[in-house]
Amino acid sequence: MAKAKFDTESVEQVMKNGNEAMKHGVESMTKAYERFAGFGKDGVEAWMQSATTMTKAFERINSDWFAFGKQQMEDGVAAFKAVAGAKSVHEAWEVQTDFAKSSLDAYIAQATKANDLFMDAAKKASEPFSTRLNEVVRDVRDATPFGRAAE
Repeated sequence: MAKAKFDTESVEQVMKNGNEAMKHGVESMTKAYERFAGFGKDGVEAWMQSATTMTKAFERINSDWFAFGKQQMEDGVAAFKAVAGAKSVHEAWEVQTDFAKSSLDAYIAQATKANDLFMDAAKKASEPFSTRLNEVVRDVRDATPFGRAAE
């Protein structure tokens, strides 16, 4: 039976490689912990940005609908006065028909505008979450050995 021969240089090299691997592993774990420790704060910031965006959008939509309602009331009063001052039933009918058509057109335009504002706000409100999700995916990929190997 032959005895294994150990030389000092081989043992030192194995120890050196082991120490470097351990140091690299600890550094990687420390960096990953630091990134993951900030998840809560970054998530709250994303929520706040989204909530601010939606609040501003709802304020704008509410303001627009209030102005629309006010204008419709003024137009309705003007139409009533015009109908009341009509010289014939036919003239009153025409004024009422024109008012109904213009009111419907105005309502459709206002609803379309509100829908566009809401969709734009929803898109802007989702951006912080989308950005945050991309950051989380990147951090998880970077923190795992399999994610780094895939690159």
